[in-house]
Amino acid sequence: MTNIKDLTIAGRTAIEAEKSFNVDRAKFMTASEAESCIRKQWYSKRPAFEPQEQDWGFAWRGTHMEKYMAESLEAANVPLRFAGDDQFTLHDPETKIAATPDGVIAYEDEWVPIEFKTIDPRTNKKNLPRSGHVTQLKIGMKLLDQYHDNPGIRAGLLVYTDASNYNDIIQFRVDFEDGILEEMAPRARQVLGKKSADALDREGKKNGDCRYCSYTEVCGVDVAEATGRTKGNRGSKIETAAQRHVEIKDQEEALKIEKAALSEDIKADLKKRETNSFVAGDIVIELSEVKGRTSLDKKAAKAAGVNLAPFEKVGASSERLLVKRVS
Repeated sequence: MTNIKDLTIAGRTAIEAEKSFNVDRAKFMTASEAESCIRKQWYSKRPAFEPQEQDWGFAWRGTHMEKYMAESLEAANVPLRFAGDDQFTLHDPETKIAATPDGVIAYEDEWVPIEFKTIDPRTNKKNLPRSGHVTQLKIGMKLLDQYHDNPGIRAGLLVYTDASNYNDIIQFRVDFEDGILEEMAPRARQVLGKKSADALDREGKKNGDCRYCSYTEVCGVDVAEATGRTKGNRGSKIETAAQRHVEIKDQEEALKIEKAALSEDIKADLKKRETNSFVAGDIVIELSEVKGRTSLDKKAAKAAGVNLAPFEKVGASSERLLVKRVS
């Protein structure tokens, strides 16, 4: 029987291998990796250190999303430049930093650089934008401004698209930072100039990069130890329960946001109808004023010299369970 999965991966690997860049990325710290573990960056710049086998599926997903977004914006008559097949790597010889912007919306009076990112549908959007992505866009903006004649760059857009729903798109404004290359230059010098990785901090142990790093063996780090957590068996009872727990938590958060939005819609409609009550099918809707809760201003009491300590009490101890994604 033909194995479509294996053939697809083999074909995609061959396609990606044909891609080339106009600069030798091994000689520069690239914007996309600037905030990743510094030891991981060091190993990746030196061909002598072979990475462990890794799954490139997520990276390929991002590449296809970039193409989808660029094609869609161009079809909507957005003046998009340097996107898709027209992407070009920019580099600064002095700081040894490079970037390949995903595109630029080239208005007549302003350029708006744009960076596309794909996110897992389970991603907690409250944690967006991610710091590394912000830095990546800032570096790209500076290099674009530095090497292209343009009407001015004041800010860029960091755009996240849900991999399971291409219409679920959120964007963040990122302000232009003129000194970003100088700020990141010392890090680039360490990545490219250090003779050994031994003097570099294992940042992946702190930021979680070790879990996805393809250089853990040569780096000599134990992933389970690096995370400081006991690693359970895949598919175990606790993992199944934890995964479902987080899924429900994400759904609760999404429903909470949706409920709040619907509440505002209902209140706005009631005010438009100039009524405080309404019957919609078998649902009764009532809007009323609620008296504010009475609370004790402890700061004011303390400032007035009132000692509240004798009136405080401590409740019975309880357990607190924290279940969250580490990414």
